[in-house]
Amino acid sequence: MSFQTVFDNATSIRINKKKKVSVTTSRSGVVKSTSLGGQIWEFEVKLPDGPRYSEYRPLVEKMEALDRVTTETIQISQSYITGYQGDVSNITGATATFTSGNTISITSGLTATSGFRFKAGDLIQLGSGGSVYSVAQDASFNQNVITLNRPVLESSGSYSLIVGPSVSWEVLCVSYPEYTIFGYDQISWSGPFVFVEAI
Repeated sequence: MSFQTVFDNATSIRINKKKKVSVTTSRSGVVKSTSLGGQIWEFEVKLPDGPRYSEYRPLVEKMEALDRVTTETIQISQSYITGYQGDVSNITGATATFTSGNTISITSGLTATSGFRFKAGDLIQLGSGGSVYSVAQDASFNQNVITLNRPVLESSGSYSLIVGPSVSWEVLCVSYPEYTIFGYDQISWSGPFVFVEAI
């Protein structure tokens, strides 16, 4: 789990999950935008400069073996980024169905008597190894239909739900910075690592 260590030790994580769009401006000043499809997760992750190279050396070798051609499963364990915000006490064992579009319907689990089932920004994964989605709108405790940030990529059917910090992404490193050994036994990086969701 080498790329996981990059996320675990990150000094910053930039997350981009916006739609890819093309914007044009006519000579008269009319602006038009068109969706280009896609809408995958992209992570720009910076490692700290200055740790001991001797400690990072095995990690560097494992990362270089993966390089930019091998996918790896990662999680973001920082609870302030992925923590569940709703009012359900047991977020395990839930199931949902999907037909089309960017909504799913909760069929079992995730029960509460007040508050919210999900709050905007909560993370959901459809099945083990499925794609990860963020909740786009607050969903009250008795609301079964959940609106997600993008169209669902999985086939229509029933799925177990993974919620919050337990979700995982299959990613590919598309930009791998160079490292420099400096001072005495210290390592620095030429820039951030960039990972994209492998679909």
